[in-house]
Amino acid sequence: MTEDQVLRDAGLSFRKIEYAKGMAEAVVSGRFDIDGLAAMSDDDAIASITAIRGFGRWSAEIYLMFSLQRQDIFPADDLALRVAVGQLKNLPNKPSVKQARELVTHWSPWRSVGSLFLWHYYRGAPT
Repeated sequence: MTEDQVLRDAGLSFRKIEYAKGMAEAVVSGRFDIDGLAAMSDDDAIASITAIRGFGRWSAEIYLMFSLQRQDIFPADDLALRVAVGQLKNLPNKPSVKQARELVTHWSPWRSVGSLFLWHYYRGAPT
């Protein structure tokens, strides 16, 4: 079985496999300093991650939350978070990414915790 097939069997699409290999190559070659992310500001770490092909803001913010344990991250590109915050705020429609970020600015410096609560709310909220 090829390494690609192992990754496919784990649920990754061919495109995601390509991106993961690109990230690995960037780390191995030294073009991407994954260990240096911990010392960077949130914005700088997000910019560094999103400079790698296939990794967007959502991926970067999720990495910061769960791997670097950053406490003040709100991945507003996450559809479930936007739906949940819209429901909690009794909005007629889910907020845009920009609106969602604005709605939770007062949660700082604990937006990561708020995000976790919103994901739980979303999974258990009535439709």
